[in-house]
Amino acid sequence: MAINYSKGNDLIVPSSSDIYRGLEGDDVYILSKGLSSKATINIVDTKGENTIQFVEGFEIEKTKFANNAFQITLDNNSVIIVNSAENYTYEVGGNSTTGENGKLISFKDLSKAFGVEQLPDNGTISGNSNFIVTNKEFLSSSKNFEWLIKKPEAVGLYSQEVDQLMDYLKIPFFNTQAAILVKGNTIIAEYYTDGYNNKDLATSWSVAKSFASTVIGIAIDEGFINSVNDPITKYLPEWQGKEQDNITLENLLGMRSGMEDHAGLGVYFQADMVAYSLEREALEGPGELFRYSNEDSMLFGRIIENATGMSFQEYADSRLFDKLNIDETWWTDKAGNTLTYAGLDMTPREFAKFGLMIAQEGLWEGQQIVSESWISKATVELDNLASYGYQWWTSTISGSGLGLIRTEEYPFFSALGLDGQYIYVWPEEDIVLVRFTKYTHLGNIESSVVDIGNSTYHGTESGSVIVSQLEELLYAVGNNPEDQLVPSYSEFG
Repeated sequence: MAINYSKGNDLIVPSSSDIYRGLEGDDVYILSKGLSSKATINIVDTKGENTIQFVEGFEIEKTKFANNAFQITLDNNSVIIVNSAENYTYEVGGNSTTGENGKLISFKDLSKAFGVEQLPDNGTISGNSNFIVTNKEFLSSSKNFEWLIKKPEAVGLYSQEVDQLMDYLKIPFFNTQAAILVKGNTIIAEYYTDGYNNKDLATSWSVAKSFASTVIGIAIDEGFINSVNDPITKYLPEWQGKEQDNITLENLLGMRSGMEDHAGLGVYFQADMVAYSLEREALEGPGELFRYSNEDSMLFGRIIENATGMSFQEYADSRLFDKLNIDETWWTDKAGNTLTYAGLDMTPREFAKFGLMIAQEGLWEGQQIVSESWISKATVELDNLASYGYQWWTSTISGSGLGLIRTEEYPFFSALGLDGQYIYVWPEEDIVLVRFTKYTHLGNIESSVVDIGNSTYHGTESGSVIVSQLEELLYAVGNNPEDQLVPSYSEFG
């Protein structure tokens, strides 16, 4: 439905889900705190000299910009979309209903106010978040992150569907230690089995691969690595002049290197896991097949170290974990190499923080942790060889891998680990599901060095669920039919 005003000069106060058109004349659209919860408002006006006023006290949680459009999200989950954005003047702190004049700026200045120096030629880019209109300026209102805890209905979901998902994960046979479902910064369901609470650590196993991929993405964002098209031998000189010269970083990220892991005990049992992973030959051409490889992923730490001049742990802490206020422990081998394929310990809520940052297209408390473009590339299927991107599993049915069986394709992706460690991310709905099985830090509790000979390592109880059933239940949670009733008129879809 569209609300059309007169052909004269109108004052328009959008409040609920609709498309607002002023028709002709010089119209003023007044944006204040009185917007309905979860409303989607589209402003479409291409005639006249029109103004959008941001009234004093107006709060903005998230922003996103296209070449000639923008979207802002408020803390009550309402969304305002403005198309043909260059047609408007923006008045910060103005209010025509009270006669208050504000500061006039252009669309270009508006985008810069939210940290977007260059509008994208194609697609969208996230701007900075958490702003309030004060003294005719957009001032940062960022505060230390904290989880909210609400019932599903408070964020537009249904308790029945959430309960069905959580009840499935609580089945004793699955040995679930913790499961958390969040939408935005709100926890809508949280479970810990007897003997555990939200302070207890969980471990990642191969969920850590998705963290390592993110660190690679940050290094590309910062220019330490040129691109995923670089040959891996640029950062792993041990292989220069060998078949590995033909393997790109993308091949390695996508488990399509053409190399095979050693037979026998495996990389986890080696004192120097990097040296062990470098003792391999290329069996097939890169990109020809998908072969899941812990040894490929173990090389990301050495790549980061050679590209940045910093230890992998130092770089990951300063660029990722410290910014998310996560106090993690990432296990190492006896040679001091971080296990970039496994072994990341933190609380389930901290794992959920990472998932939420990814769901928010790399944005966290006003900072772009990793670029939206990296997440877009890393979390989609690389080709039809497997439902896998850059160390992330996609919820698609093409290809195969690790025995995953799917009958439907879904709009989320996941980090998956041994014994049933999961982070599911659904960006369009801001939904994150984390689930971990019971964890025990074995051996020397003061050490995070894998030392099999002295029985120091990390162990989890087996609890792999039926992935197709879990994904069906998760999709039911986020696929709220009411969402389909909201009008949409936008490049943002």
